[in-house]
Amino acid sequence: MKKLLCLLMLGFGIMSFAQDRAIRFNELPQKGQHFVKTYFNPKHISAVILDDDIIKKEYEVILTNGTKIEFDGSGNWKEVDGKRNPIPAGFAPKSIVSYVKKSFPNTHIIKIEKKRFSYEVELSNGLDIDFDSKGNFLRIDD
Repeated sequence: MKKLLCLLMLGFGIMSFAQDRAIRFNELPQKGQHFVKTYFNPKHISAVILDDDIIKKEYEVILTNGTKIEFDGSGNWKEVDGKRNPIPAGFAPKSIVSYVKKSFPNTHIIKIEKKRFSYEVELSNGLDIDFDSKGNFLRIDD
């Protein structure tokens, strides 16, 4: 019981050091800046947030239309959520984009999340589709 209590206190202690704070766009890692400049209009940035805790850093860029782009500490994109708006798909694996265009021609990708060994894609028709790390179709998620 004491170990559990110590672990809980340690967890709360670590969480209390975690901080989200607004930063300037030029404080985002170069890879992240390049990503935003390539696929989105940097003039539409409403906020850049640094989530800094003891274990890792992560960044969020929020655009004026609500689109949220998440980056890891090195500036690699992790998730792009258009919040129901179509997102540019140029950064997604070509096999995913091709599959979506061929299988669901009247839809748009509105969210894509890169996981460790897979991708999760949400379409404008509400379907969630899973792909492996190489962009091969796995399944339609309910």
